[in-house]
Amino acid sequence: SLVISMLRRLQKLGIDKSDPSQLTPPERSRFARLDIDPASVTWRRVMDTNDRYLREIETGLGPEEKGRTHRTGFDITVASEIMAILALTTSLADMRERLGAMVIGTNHQGEAITSEDLGVAGALTVLMKDAIKPNLMQTLEGTPALVHAGPFANIAHGQSSILADRIALKLVGPDGYVITESGFGADIGMEKFFDIKCRYSGLIPSVVVMVATVRALKMHGGGPRVVAGKPLASEYTDENLTLLQAGLPNMERHIKNALKYGVNVVVAVNSFATDTPAEVELVRKAALAAGAMDAVVSTHWADGGAGALKLAEAVVKAAEQPTHFKFLYS
Repeated sequence: SLVISMLRRLQKLGIDKSDPSQLTPPERSRFARLDIDPASVTWRRVMDTNDRYLREIETGLGPEEKGRTHRTGFDITVASEIMAILALTTSLADMRERLGAMVIGTNHQGEAITSEDLGVAGALTVLMKDAIKPNLMQTLEGTPALVHAGPFANIAHGQSSILADRIALKLVGPDGYVITESGFGADIGMEKFFDIKCRYSGLIPSVVVMVATVRALKMHGGGPRVVAGKPLASEYTDENLTLLQAGLPNMERHIKNALKYGVNVVVAVNSFATDTPAEVELVRKAALAAGAMDAVVSTHWADGGAGALKLAEAVVKAAEQPTHFKFLYS
């Protein structure tokens, strides 16, 4: 693996030689001396921690590292570029290439230094050789669920892995259905699903299931702030059609965005105990008016799978319609 890294570094530098004895002194220097600018290092330490004080730290303060202080910090695991790679990779060899291309900083000339240059891409791949396998789990009702990867959509692409989707599609067969989650809403996660994940995987979605709640739409309409640990304001627990109406444009815009990609939309009105019939019907009608193929009230939070039966039927019906999927940019 180290030999591969060395040969790739020579290739990157434009040095068409593989015998070390044939390298000129300047070529040896360029090859062997990375000349990393310590101030440019962007690669941060990663662990699953919830200590915000560790986000920014200074290292190299010990007596043995004197004079090598460096500002860095800790990211949580899902914020690592390795997590983003894990979700987009299609094979072990592909993951090896992607891990090698990660930029960790620059040299003093401003040229990118990668993990391949450091000679650690092979070791990284060995560390990740088991992580590339999706985890088979199940819902409370016994439905199989593949849980694999979880990069944030605000700093990466926010998707479950391509490998998990491909395995699921293989398992259900040509007549089966696979639902894959796209994180961080239709404005970030859905866009990145279409333009990044679908582009790499070559898979085409049959239907978008857009989840809407009365509570969230009231927040978009200007409702009071929701704070963890504090009781919900009465605006969210009592019928308030005016506030709900004010928040509907948010859902309508998401529906229109999905339709730009040529994919049919089914809106799942995820209904809670405090929602009134008038409120869920207002959401349903607005979704249909905005171009959704169907909008179905779903009570799976209370009734499990039975509460989502009508939604499943609507999704099956929409998936049978032709898809005219297209990327919004080349």
